[in-house]
Amino acid sequence: MSKSGLEVQKAENRFVSKVKGAFTKQEVIVAIPVLVLIIIAISFNPSFINSANLATIARRMSTWGIIAIGEALVIMTGNFDISVGAMVSFLNVLLAVMIANWGLPIWLSILLSILLGTIISTITGLFVTKLKINSFLASIAMLYITKGLGKAITYARPVPIIGMESTDSFLRFGQSEPLGLNWDFFIFIVLIILFQVIVTRTPYGRKIYATGDSNSVARMAGINTDLIKLSVYMISGTFVGLSSVLLISKEAVGNANYGSGLELMVIASVAIGGVSLIGGYGSMIGVLIGVIMMQIMSNILILLQVNQHMQSLVLGVIMILATITDIRRRVRLLGKID
Repeated sequence: MSKSGLEVQKAENRFVSKVKGAFTKQEVIVAIPVLVLIIIAISFNPSFINSANLATIARRMSTWGIIAIGEALVIMTGNFDISVGAMVSFLNVLLAVMIANWGLPIWLSILLSILLGTIISTITGLFVTKLKINSFLASIAMLYITKGLGKAITYARPVPIIGMESTDSFLRFGQSEPLGLNWDFFIFIVLIILFQVIVTRTPYGRKIYATGDSNSVARMAGINTDLIKLSVYMISGTFVGLSSVLLISKEAVGNANYGSGLELMVIASVAIGGVSLIGGYGSMIGVLIGVIMMQIMSNILILLQVNQHMQSLVLGVIMILATITDIRRRVRLLGKID
């Protein structure tokens, strides 16, 4: 073979190698089913692809997508927080009560709601790190506590904040639609980009991965794994508080039912996005794709007029498949699962 022929062959081999490498990346693997779903949706209902429906998907996914970022960080450390839905129920109701019933300034009510979200998740993190309680059990306990509080302070009745002079600008912010979307969406995208950089490009991100990959090895390497776990719980709680504020700014009413089942959507989207449910692996780009995929599936079911209770079945199947995929990936890379 001539010299030019060898160079062409080498170039072709490099191209094939890059293509194969791209298709082994978790984000690409996850993105492929999203594209398949979109094609299926269009084939069943062409209205899926219209701009109004796509904007609806973007608006609906953004609020709980913010929560998914925090949940992903917690899961990356090898833990879970399944109280996030109940926390939304409690915090959005409490915010409405502080504004409508207690007469607190809107800015103070918002600040206290976000701060309380941080405190609640910090308590859960302390249960996990200091008392060594399993994260499932700790967050289940917090789920029942916050769910009960949310319904107790209002007797499970909605608390409207519309029509109040102090809330006009707050509601205008939540209900405005820049570029046909909402401010939640832009906040979500900014946070995805920010935390993608943090987890992949900073020492803190490497410590999160190390903690989730092997807690004991990370401690031997000098990482304060308890502090890392506590910090991600704090971030998660802050994002739950932020999402609760954004939710009520759109809905103009506090309702203890708003967060019902939200934790399942969040964890499923994180799992679909390639974040290892065992810990130690994942990316925020994957989380973004997972959130999009979950919202697309929900939208497809609505367009096809499928019974909404079928979504629970779909979620369960998805989480099982995501777990199986994660385990197979671990076996392929490590040869075994501890």
